[in-house]
Amino acid sequence: MAFESAAPILQPQDFNVDYQVKWCPGCGGHAVLSSIKKALPETGIKKENVVFVSGIG
Repeated sequence: MAFESAAPILQPQDFNVDYQVKWCPGCGGHAVLSSIKKALPETGIKKENVVFVSGIG
């Protein structure tokens, strides 16, 4: 009988990237991104299936 391993429990920092996000310090983009990263682990969506795309002002 084979057992499937449970999906790893993700944390907000699991959605961090290894480069600096270059938004203006005063824009709300940082707060939005931070809030989404905090909420994503609760959705059960694999981080490989998440993409953030942003345009300019």
